Amino acid sequence: MNHPVPMTDVGLHKTAATAALRQPSAMWALTVLTALLVFVWSVPHTIALRYLLLAMALALASWHVGRAALVAAMNAARIPLIALAMLTAWLVIQALLISPERDWALGEISGQWLVGIAALLLGLLLGALGNRRAGLAQRAALLAITTALLMLAAVGVGQSIAHYFTDGELLRQEVPITGGKLEMSFVVNILLAILAVDLVQRAAGSRPFLPLPVWTNCGAIAIGLASAYLAGARNGIIGLVFLGISGIVLVMFYHRRDIGLRRAFWGAAALAVMLAGFAYASYRADPRWKPFGESVAIGWDIDAHKEWLDAGQGPYPTRADGTTVDPSAYVRVAYIRAGLREIARHPLGVGYGRNAFGHSLRQTLPTRLGHAHSGFIDLGVGGGIPALALWLAWIAALFVVAWRGYFRHGSPSGLLLLLLLSGYTGRMVLDSVSKDHMLQLFMFLAGFLLIAAQQERRAEPE
Repeated sequence: MNHPVPMTDVGLHKTAATAALRQPSAMWALTVLTALLVFVWSVPHTIALRYLLLAMALALASWHVGRAALVAAMNAARIPLIALAMLTAWLVIQALLISPERDWALGEISGQWLVGIAALLLGLLLGALGNRRAGLAQRAALLAITTALLMLAAVGVGQSIAHYFTDGELLRQEVPITGGKLEMSFVVNILLAILAVDLVQRAAGSRPFLPLPVWTNCGAIAIGLASAYLAGARNGIIGLVFLGISGIVLVMFYHRRDIGLRRAFWGAAALAVMLAGFAYASYRADPRWKPFGESVAIGWDIDAHKEWLDAGQGPYPTRADGTTVDPSAYVRVAYIRAGLREIARHPLGVGYGRNAFGHSLRQTLPTRLGHAHSGFIDLGVGGGIPALALWLAWIAALFVVAWRGYFRHGSPSGLLLLLLLSGYTGRMVLDSVSKDHMLQLFMFLAGFLLIAAQQERRAEPE
């Protein structure tokens, strides 16, 4: 049987954490700020409030941690941070020397990328608060993050139920609290990953990841699944199934001796059946799956079918039976094909930005398009092949830290970071999640888990 997972400092400065314990009111203020920020990040029309909360949390966290502890945390995370620094330097150099729209690219770096870096720094600072004596601060931050994500999911479900009583049907594929189904599914997938890691810890007999009773965890999972179903984001459902499968494989491999072959098999089978049932229910509830295959084929032929250039403004192509293609599948595939062509035309990119795809297209084609509905295409068109390579290097460096944290030391934060990276990277293929508040939330969690995964250690036998 595994032993509980204690916190260790891994060389991080202890005096700052001890000082934090002497000022509990300030620590709880930081926890509340963190919860508010994570909640507000996904609420539309709150940009000024997000920036205010981020600045306040950064100031308070910097005061708690101190310079020495921050330097130690940066040193522990130096390889991933070097990769990220190289990517940042490339984006600036490219904007200054290569981009045909220098001022626009620099503005996007300032308003998009550097805010993401600030969110990452806040995550690093919160992670640096945790060691053997001050682990409470880190666990409080994790609870604040989980609570905020759960509240977003619960409000989404509540809005759908309220719509039923006023209009006679559940509100599906529309989520007022987050402004869209993509944003809600993004939040829910992160929430379910956190809850899954907590269940894994409990099943293995280790210290729970969240300081909550197990029935609370199960209730939160039910709310998360209901929110995902009602949001109806098809790529979110795919991501959720992928998250479940990857999580099952990782956990069963790591805990195969602790759990036992028979228990591992039946546990995996039960989870697989649950995921299959959820996926099937979502499939039956979404009529867009029927024309999916033919819509993809038509979308790939961007020269014969040019409706994608004016998507949403005019009629879409028709299928062989005369019915209209699935707009979502059609435009996503067309944008990916067109984006790959733009990357080939501009291998060094046209300048970093949320709407680099549209900026590149407008050099040769009449269109009002913005982003490409694909984070990889957005980054590849904007930052070029070097930006894609450096982004993947940053993700790979995080992955190595997460893998070592979980498989060498039993760190639950390492497992969560693995799930976060796999989910986010997979989502970048078909959704523009590498911008705005979604980029900021990812960077914040990556920074927090990057440090936490190196602080948590399984008790080793003497």
